[in-house]
Amino acid sequence: MLAIQGLKCVYDTGSRGWAIELALKGEGEEAVRRFDVDGPEDAEMLIEAFDESTASSFDPATGEIVFAYEYATLDDEGEDEDENDDEDAEVAEDDEDEVAEDEGEKVKA
Repeated sequence: MLAIQGLKCVYDTGSRGWAIELALKGEGEEAVRRFDVDGPEDAEMLIEAFDESTASSFDPATGEIVFAYEYATLDDEGEDEDENDDEDAEVAEDDEDEVAEDEGEKVKA
């Protein structure tokens, strides 16, 4: 696997088509690989994926490009949401009790 150092969108006037160039580095090797894409939108999508990734690599044996991302753990956020859900449930129950009391008063009157 070679680390991707950068991407560049290229319009090849000879073949009249769009391509993406990868600047690669790894194991004492530096290389540039060019891949045809369907258009500038596809090239832009790949460049955005590269920019947003925390690590990216290219496997010369398979031709596979891999973008890796780091995300916040959901466990920590999930606990906060559970606490808020409990509080919301308590408020909803209090509101239901008040409505029930108001309806009870109306029946009595």
